[in-house]
Amino acid sequence: MEHRSIGHDLGKLRRLARISDQDGFIKVAAIDHPDTYLMLFDDDVSSVSFEEVVESKLELIEAMAPHATAMLLDPVWSIGQAVAGGALPRDVGLISGLEDLYYTPETSPVGFDTELRLKPSWSPAKLAALGSDAAKLVVFTRHDDPPERADHLHAIVHEVARECTALQLPLVVEPLWFPRPGESLDDPQVAALRTESVIASARTFREAGADVMKVEFPVSLRSEQGRARADAACARLDEAVDGPWVLLSAGVTFEGFVDQLSVAARHGCLGFMAGRAIWGDSVGRHPAAERAVGAQRAAERLERLGRILAEQGSPRRAVRPSPRLAAGIGPQWYAGFGEH
Repeated sequence: MEHRSIGHDLGKLRRLARISDQDGFIKVAAIDHPDTYLMLFDDDVSSVSFEEVVESKLELIEAMAPHATAMLLDPVWSIGQAVAGGALPRDVGLISGLEDLYYTPETSPVGFDTELRLKPSWSPAKLAALGSDAAKLVVFTRHDDPPERADHLHAIVHEVARECTALQLPLVVEPLWFPRPGESLDDPQVAALRTESVIASARTFREAGADVMKVEFPVSLRSEQGRARADAACARLDEAVDGPWVLLSAGVTFEGFVDQLSVAARHGCLGFMAGRAIWGDSVGRHPAAERAVGAQRAAERLERLGRILAEQGSPRRAVRPSPRLAAGIGPQWYAGFGEH
């Protein structure tokens, strides 16, 4: 990544501090899911009303936010409503994705079109104007992509990173591996290929300008082989990123995610940005009392994940000695701040 003095990135540092706790851990409840969220109400997503999704998301946001350092929200059903209605507390960070996901379950092994598209009429500038603390970008990718596709994806990420840097808005990049026809993760060779892809993508998209990498756990803990490789794979992942990285839950159960975070935290993982593992069994057309129990369960799960980080992770509190600060942030630092 291009070297920049600390004075040039003070806005990013301030925003990153707002999505972290006092020890530097990032604990984000992600509820920006589109069609996959609607499917928890009905397989026929066209029958799910805008109003019931908004109500559901706001209930969960209000319950989870006090137990998170930030919330990852979407522009359709949650950001505007959570800010206007007060469900998002003033001391909880705000993150939103820039990608436009096309739900194509019939033709895609991951449920979404794997092309990278930016959401129309949604931009880093709008996120900054809303007071957001970071932008997120999902990229479906493989380290063995054809060179022209890989170059195209990295060029988009680089440009988005440039826009975010101009706004002092941290960028979180989320590379997601996807299988090709005929591939199964039950095949050890495919599983090994996925591990290499997760690690390589974390490195290259960090180099393309990501401030934080949001990554999949690099192996499956459901097999003995995966468990045996987990520590080494996470250590390689930490070295590849050479910066802050957090774990996504990728549809595993909550207990499965607990296992993953317990390993990752020992190898430099700074936190999580997780969704369905936390609240997936609480969403749907349930009676109000049942929804309230589910929201409380989601809050308790966030607390448990936070304890794992506190007990097994390595704090990265960004406190620098004053002599270094005086040397790095001189008396005229503000004159050049914001200029590129």
